[in-house]
Amino acid sequence: MQLLTKLFQVISQVAPVPGLSEKEAKLLSALNPEKFYIENVRSIMDISYANAFQICETAVRQGLFLRGVEVKCPDGAVAASANSEAELPEIVRCWHLEGGHYEAEELPTRDLQKSTFYRLNANSEPYRKSA
Repeated sequence: MQLLTKLFQVISQVAPVPGLSEKEAKLLSALNPEKFYIENVRSIMDISYANAFQICETAVRQGLFLRGVEVKCPDGAVAASANSEAELPEIVRCWHLEGGHYEAEELPTRDLQKSTFYRLNANSEPYRKSA
């Protein structure tokens, strides 16, 4: 819970918000500080997607969050993740059900959906002070 509390403190530092409600605390406790999405921030803070995006990107610029990108297989499974799209592999292995058993398939990353995610920057000054 300490990492999750720190995550909320970082978000609050970027965009001051009132204290955690019981609902927000429950949502925050389910959040993984190593990998979360704009939608997580939007939902916890009950704000628009655009505002949540702005909070996350401001935290990245301030060094509080790190941004990453993941590529997803057609079934939605994460095939690979990296710090930037340029660092993703050109080809990923995905699995699909064929004839009652799973078959591997290599797919070009450029043809697959990509998603941005964030994580707490463990090297940021505010994070080190509370750890």
